[in-house]
Amino acid sequence: MSSNQDLPLSVKQDPKPYGFRADIQGLRAIAVGIVVLYHFWGHYLPGGFVGVDVFFVISGFLITSHLIAKPPKNLADVVHFWMRRVKRLIPASFLVILCSVAGIWIFAPQTVWQDWGLQAIAATFYFQNWFLALTKVDYLAEGDAPSPFQHFWSLSAEEQFYFVWPILIGLLIFAALKYKKASKTVVLAGIGLVFLLSAGYSLYATATDPGAAYFSTFTRVWEFAAGALVAALGTTAHSAKNDIVSLIGSWGGLFAIAFGALAFTGDMPFPGYIAAIPVFGTALLLLCNSTHKYSPNFLLNTKLFQFFGDNSYAIYLWHWPLLVLMPFMVEDFKWPQKLVALALTLIFAVLTQKLVEVRFRKFIDASALLSAPRFLTAGSLVLALFAGAFYLTSVRVADDAQDINKSLASVEKTVGDDCFGASALTEACGKEDAAAQTTGQTVAPAPVAAKTDKPVLYKDDCFASQTTNFQERPICHYGDGKIKVALVGNSHAGQWFPAIDTIAKENGWKIDTYLANRCAIMGEDQKFDDEASAEGCGDLGKWVTGQIKKEDYDLIITSNRQSVPVKGHSMKASEEPATEAYEGLMEEWAGTGAKIAVIQDTSWPGATLENVPDCVAENSDDLNDCSGSAEKWIPMDPQAEAAQALDDPDVVKINMNDQLCEDDRCYTVIGGILAYWDHSHLSATYAQSLSGTLESRLEKALKSDEFFPAA
Repeated sequence: MSSNQDLPLSVKQDPKPYGFRADIQGLRAIAVGIVVLYHFWGHYLPGGFVGVDVFFVISGFLITSHLIAKPPKNLADVVHFWMRRVKRLIPASFLVILCSVAGIWIFAPQTVWQDWGLQAIAATFYFQNWFLALTKVDYLAEGDAPSPFQHFWSLSAEEQFYFVWPILIGLLIFAALKYKKASKTVVLAGIGLVFLLSAGYSLYATATDPGAAYFSTFTRVWEFAAGALVAALGTTAHSAKNDIVSLIGSWGGLFAIAFGALAFTGDMPFPGYIAAIPVFGTALLLLCNSTHKYSPNFLLNTKLFQFFGDNSYAIYLWHWPLLVLMPFMVEDFKWPQKLVALALTLIFAVLTQKLVEVRFRKFIDASALLSAPRFLTAGSLVLALFAGAFYLTSVRVADDAQDINKSLASVEKTVGDDCFGASALTEACGKEDAAAQTTGQTVAPAPVAAKTDKPVLYKDDCFASQTTNFQERPICHYGDGKIKVALVGNSHAGQWFPAIDTIAKENGWKIDTYLANRCAIMGEDQKFDDEASAEGCGDLGKWVTGQIKKEDYDLIITSNRQSVPVKGHSMKASEEPATEAYEGLMEEWAGTGAKIAVIQDTSWPGATLENVPDCVAENSDDLNDCSGSAEKWIPMDPQAEAAQALDDPDVVKINMNDQLCEDDRCYTVIGGILAYWDHSHLSATYAQSLSGTLESRLEKALKSDEFFPAA
């Protein structure tokens, strides 16, 4: 997102060169303004993310205009174009990455170091969008705190566009000359083909894999191409106009952008077809270029808009790291603190624009020693070494914390047998607020190790996933006993596996798993962001029922978190239809002769916390800051309600929330054990510690000795 018109600037030139369009600077101000407001106060501007799309269209227009005016004739011209981008964009981005890594090292908890160190490297080499597409669209990553480098996804997509586009335009013009065709026609046709291919793929990818599609360069190229098409139409097409048609078109384009910012929400599949509204709105503004006295220019050309437009790139770079890191520096991060973050953003942006974007670029132009290629090579190397050293340090810290048994022994010795783990919530412990008694002491597993303290089910790839629309349905097998047990549900059933596996080994159970990520197995379509996943989730419940009928299980243990609404309903209104769906499903299961144990869904810290290990690492002096009210944390559970409503002795409900909550308070560190590995799922260590309690409650509820021969 270049902060100035993409035309040559030398030391002696006026900062506003010939051909400069002040309306584009004003449009940049709007784009960066709605992005920043969306990030700081998203509830007021839920679609502010479309500001990025506005930037993409502007970039496509400006870069293509430059390339058509001075088309690259050989590789040297292409390299020269690239080096211009390096001088203009890279110094400021390297500065922000360097400062962000230092800020993480000083202020952020060690639990985020490893992930954020990798993202620093991804941002340095401009493949952050692909890193996020590959790692952060998984359901299990939703509890990860956003890194200070997350906004580099759009800069990465833009740099990738800059890398390829001059080659494409050069080849198109070369082909026109060789085959004696009109350059304008060939360039328009070539860009139009790219536009259609990318737009088509964007529609497909957004419908089938919306999370990855959001970050993909291939789903965004059509947005750059939309601006490029305006440029390729020729300067006469987008020359300054004073007519009514251009006036109406300009306002229409501006209203389209405003509509997207106000009406869109993060729940909508994006970019997809709805991205056409802000994209075509921006392209229309660029094409109309109205100079009518009532055009939007009376706003866009004002000094205020020009100021924000001139500093838009630096504002975009700085606002996000400050927004992410400042909550680690101050106790409360509310309106006053956010205003301070905004003020710092503007101060850093102005200094960066003047001292780095302009002055340092001129220094590179004038320097005989520090050319653009040398700066790029040396800067990338230094930053990569710095970020790499930070990442390797984070790996060492994580490795040092992996001996969970050692840390458990240390904590148990500190708190005593009567107050270790869930025992802290019993009368035997004899201490008030015992769950948080380890305040200021070591917890086990250490927060940095807790993030990987997951059941073996994840390593064994036992979950159906939205990435395949729940069509791949793995069944994992554990144990070889005579008693056949099915573990059914989403990840909140899977979280109990460490405890159930211990019970199974003691009593001769053979466990088959029927698990999914996010999808609550109820046999009913749920509201995913693509239709294929919604239908696949509904079909999964029917398929599981078929497997249960075929395999003739003795016992079905099931649990589900209702994290997705039933299709056609809001989350709150989903309770009744979900309960009915579970009743019908479990009646079919019970009809096979199996007994059914429904484990009520566990308390959910994600109602108020982003990530439990991060919170514990950050608040080791007062772990009460990582607790929450039972009213907010204990979620609705339609499956547990269905089990109770069936009133069938072979369908029982097991409630384990008293092992996480006490009276009206729920905890995340209980008797020295860190109970969650993210914002939602029990750590394997804590689940394992509850195996005895779970076994006794299952035995009592099922009233059947055949399942517990060891007892």
